[in-house]
Formats: sequence, structure tokens, C-alpha cells
Amino acid sequence: MSQSHLNPPSTRSWRDIPQPVRPRAMGREGKKRLVMAVGNIVGLVLVLGAAGWGVFEIIHLWETNPTRITAPTKGVPVRDFAVRTDGVLDKAWVQRTLELPKASSLMELDLVDLKRRLEESGQVSKAVIERKFPDVLVVTLQERTPVSRVMARIGDAVPVAFMVARDGMVYSGFGYDPVMTEALPFIDGVKLVREGSGFVRIEGMDAVADLLGTAQAAVPAIYHSFKIVSLARFGLDRTLVVKSTEVEVITFGSSQDSFYRQLARLDYILGETRRQNATGQLKSVNLAIGDKQVPVSFDTTPDSSAGSRSSTAAVIRPGQTSGTALFSLPPRNSSPTKRDF
Repeated sequence: MSQSHLNPPSTRSWRDIPQPVRPRAMGREGKKRLVMAVGNIVGLVLVLGAAGWGVFEIIHLWETNPTRITAPTKGVPVRDFAVRTDGVLDKAWVQRTLELPKASSLMELDLVDLKRRLEESGQVSKAVIERKFPDVLVVTLQERTPVSRVMARIGDAVPVAFMVARDGMVYSGFGYDPVMTEALPFIDGVKLVREGSGFVRIEGMDAVADLLGTAQAAVPAIYHSFKIVSLARFGLDRTLVVKSTEVEVITFGSSQDSFYRQLARLDYILGETRRQNATGQLKSVNLAIGDKQVPVSFDTTPDSSAGSRSSTAAVIRPGQTSGTALFSLPPRNSSPTKRDF
């Protein structure tokens, strides 16, 4: 058998035929689209880069020298104040206190310094100042409320009354109703110390505020009789001594019993004393000691027959010669008809 019969020739395909083909040249429209696409990409990258750089520069300038950003509003002076407060201060007071230079723009103002000026008055406990472009300064105030008054002399001037807040801050006070301020008791037994343009805060005013607030809410008549609250003994035994139109000296304890219960006892003692009308006017009542019996004294020696005329609910037991007595209180909840106030 021949070799040609053993190895037949391989079958040829059309793929074996040489087919020289030149690639189609890009047309004019294709080239134009390609150039536009590349241009768009490059333009977008440039815009994003410029925007990022601009943001960086603005932030850096604001942190280092913000006054350089005032060019757009340099010629726009502050036109108005928007004042919000929880107290009595008004726009006129804010304008006088801040004393802004004429034709000053918002960006030229030092907000930290303006905040300090407002809070230095003492009446403002917290001030928040904001810019509202192009020409409005927004001022939000949180004010202190006076709970008492104190007389003070500055230099050779005539003594004047200052307001005292719960936190002990002493300040002149502006915009309050005279009827309200005239009803505030005076603080005694303290020494005012100058601190800058104001005074060092008075210690113990939180206890005074609690006593006066409880009295005003529970027994307004007794509250309005309070004229002076002394803190002279507060540092020693935490007692408050009150002078009123009905009792010369009333001693309250701030650490042993609640003011509400002490005021209830005082109200009861005053009521029983008026009803009996036999032992003279009360001179002192010590509510800081005693629960069932309260030491009291009178401007005259109590009549020994007063005990026989007193009710079983309250017995005044006189001293021998000094005009002092122990006022016996009724048992708590002894009768559903008896009241605290």
C-alpha cells in the first residue's frame, strides 16, 4: 500500500485563503465625538479641582483671618437688632449695652466681646449672639430673676438697692415692675465685696430663694410680711433669721426640716395667737428647733391664765419671768379638718 493512501491530504477551509482587509478609517464625526468626550473629562477634572481648592482656601481663611471675608458686606452697616429674651430687657437696653460703632458691619463685630458685655450686667445669665446677613444682629438672652434686694454703697455715693438672684448674683436690675421690686425682702448679715464692675456672689441665696418661693406660693400673706432675711448665722448653723411686720424675729432652719412644714407651723402659731389674743404680740418664733413644741417669746410677759383659755390643739406654756414660752403644736393628722395652710 502506498504512502498516499496511508496519509490523505488535509481538507482546506476558506479560512486558509488569504483575505487582506484594511481597517476602516475613522470618519470626521467619530473624531469629533472622541475629542468632545476627552474635552469633557478634562474640563470636569479641572472644575472639581478648582472647587476643592476654593473650599480649602475659604476654610483656611475663615480659621486664620475671617475679617478678610468682609469685602462683600464691608459697606453694609448693622441696620437692626432682633432681641429675644425670657425676661424684661428690651432692644433699647441691648443697644446701649453693646455700644456698636457707627457703620460697623456684621463681620467686623467681635461676638465674644459682645457676649461678655451683655453678661457683665449680671441680669443676663447667658447671651447668644448670631449674624443674620446682610445687616441684622440676633441677640438671645436668658435672664436672672431677683428673689430679694440688698443695699450697697459704691464709693461716696448714696446707698442704693441692688437685686439679688438665686445664684447669689448682685446686679442693678433694669425693666422690672416697681410694685414687684418693692415687695422683695432685703438681705442682711452679708458683706458685699467688689469684683470687677460687680460684686462677689452672696453665699446661701439658694436657701433664701427656697424659703421665699415656698412662702410666696403657700402663704402669700406671710410672705408679704417678710421685710428682712438675715444670713448672719447661715455660715454657723445654716439658719435664716427673718424680720416681719407680725413677728420681730422668725428663725428658720435650712438643714433639719422643710420650709413648707416650718411655714405651716408659723401659720398655725400666728392664727392661734390672734385667736387667743391674751399673751401680747409675738416677738420671736424659733422654727429651727422643736417639732411638737416651738419656742416663742412675747413683747410682754404672758398671762398665766392664757393656758386655760387656749384650745387643746395649741397650748402656750409661759416661762416664769422672761416672756418666753413653748408653743405646743397639735399632733400631725390628728384631725382631718385641720389644715397645713
